[in-house]
Amino acid sequence: MSRGKTFLVIFLFMLLLMPLVLGAEYGGENEYQAGHKLFAILGVAMIAVGVVYYALTKRKLIITHQTSSKWGFELKMEHPYMTVIGPVSPMTVHHFFTITGTLLVFVHFFSCSNYSGIAGTTGLGMAVVLVLLNIMGFIGRSINRSIISTAEVNDMESAKKYVNRYEKWKKIHIMLAVIFTVLLVIHLNAVL
Repeated sequence: MSRGKTFLVIFLFMLLLMPLVLGAEYGGENEYQAGHKLFAILGVAMIAVGVVYYALTKRKLIITHQTSSKWGFELKMEHPYMTVIGPVSPMTVHHFFTITGTLLVFVHFFSCSNYSGIAGTTGLGMAVVLVLLNIMGFIGRSINRSIISTAEVNDMESAKKYVNRYEKWKKIHIMLAVIFTVLLVIHLNAVL
């Protein structure tokens, strides 16, 4: 394994442990209060950036993505208005931001010791939905890779099956994202 991959594995492992360690260290006076609110805000913002970036590049509404070995961007006056240049796909950018954002949100989630009441129940619901969204994200990426690989070998019958699976997957993934958003709005209304 190369040094870069080793570093990435160690970094991701530390990110996975961070919510448990920081959440356990929070000793708030009120058991109904969760700590590390800044992590929650940053995490939700990262999730939003990942979703918006992927949606805009996929539909080429404002942003297009150009694969290159170097990072950069170009602004232009015609539609689409911006081209982001980089060595990773928009889906990889989406996964990075949403997974990292989820881990940051879990720092806040694990710092709470009582999940009763509207704030606690919606927080617990959001945690479950975030786990499901991330699992569904990996399933979607796998289906997408299967579509590409079967299309490359000209196996159109299998590709059509994977496209049908992808369409069903997409409806579930979007439904979970809507549920998360509704729970977030209720949660914020309860805590603010």
